[in-house]
Amino acid sequence: MLATSVTLGREPIARIDSAMPATTAPKPASADKKPPLQLLLAVLDEVNHGLLLVNELAEVRYANRAAARDCRPDQPLHYDGQRLRAAQACDFDALLRALASARSGRRAMLTLRSARSSVSVGIVPVVARPEDGDTVALLVLGRHDSVEPLNLQFFAQMNQLTPAESVVLAALCEGLRPVQVAERGGVALSTIRSQIGSIRQKTRTQSVSHVVRMVQTLPPVVPALNVCRPDASCVSSGLLAQGQMLAAQV
Repeated sequence: MLATSVTLGREPIARIDSAMPATTAPKPASADKKPPLQLLLAVLDEVNHGLLLVNELAEVRYANRAAARDCRPDQPLHYDGQRLRAAQACDFDALLRALASARSGRRAMLTLRSARSSVSVGIVPVVARPEDGDTVALLVLGRHDSVEPLNLQFFAQMNQLTPAESVVLAALCEGLRPVQVAERGGVALSTIRSQIGSIRQKTRTQSVSHVVRMVQTLPPVVPALNVCRPDASCVSSGLLAQGQMLAAQV
């Protein structure tokens, strides 16, 4: 085999050419072929993190379904039909400053608060339409829960956990100790320890912290049972319309 160098973009990458006949080698994809926009939007809707494209005035250009779900009026960051708003005036001022800094290519991280909750927001500069001079920033919303309940349910099913073991695992993911799990369920501590041993065996993990890390690091994919449909109450029709506008502009 011969080591050669190929270039993708500007970066050279080492490649090992095999002895496979040239006729059976896969053909490279055309550099001009791009995925359809609707396909890209569908991909973004499957990511269980809120993603929004906004301009310097916090006017929404696009939001995926997770963002539509998380930007309800009772949340620290919400949508008023045209632009994003924050529950606290000082947080909105900080958001506008971060969006203005995005024009200079600066990234930022904010924590927005309301009376009941808070959300972390990452601001990433993205120039979507340079010909219009419209500097757009990508807003990435933090998760509200460390463990998505339906992801936990899917994990339990894939590892063939019993309903009782699933309840114990959920409590452990909340940070409860085995004695606290026993008190909550009104069962003996020995029963909980036996169920934890079964969970570890089925998931092939070495400790409670190991299995909890496995659950916490599950991919942020929207569970099938949690997918919002266009007519569902958890989806803002205004935010969905922004996605349609984006598709029409491209």
